[in-house]
Amino acid sequence: MIEGRVLHTTSTAPEITFRSGPGAPLATAVHNAASRKHRITYADKSVVWVESKPTDPTVITRGDGTAIGTVLRADTSTAVASTGGTLCHFLPHPDTPRTPDLFRLLLLDRSGNKTGRLEIIRTPAGWAMGYNGEDARDTTLWWDRTGPPLPVPILGTRLVMNRPIDRVERDILLAACVDMAIGLQPYVAVMK
Repeated sequence: MIEGRVLHTTSTAPEITFRSGPGAPLATAVHNAASRKHRITYADKSVVWVESKPTDPTVITRGDGTAIGTVLRADTSTAVASTGGTLCHFLPHPDTPRTPDLFRLLLLDRSGNKTGRLEIIRTPAGWAMGYNGEDARDTTLWWDRTGPPLPVPILGTRLVMNRPIDRVERDILLAACVDMAIGLQPYVAVMK
């Protein structure tokens, strides 16, 4: 599980810190409202850029400009690697895609098999919500960390995968978290 919590810094630019457990953060992302580009910096100092525009696909690149992939946003969204292959699809959860506390998305692979889930947390209570008991072992670490309300419309993200992911998948999925949480881009129709 990778959890991203949004906070405002003194510069008023929202920031999201990603953690996969206690200890040092996995990555931190910073919002740049003027350019609509967001920078993800990993603990190893590698950088990923997320360029987000309201009507164009989200473009994800490495710090040196090398393309990683794009996310095509519509009523559902699809992440495509720079090689042209589909990485995943973002769909609304079939039972409860939207509650007052969070948005729930399913992640499907190119064949339509469920590979994980992504929750976009909207209220402090959203952090404490389980996922109907599914994969409860993945969320118990965070049940006691609801935190105070923050002055942003999205408080964070929770990404749970059913299998290990490679670097490209991780970069694309964290870029999607940044795009939704601090870029405020809807990835499914229910988020609009």
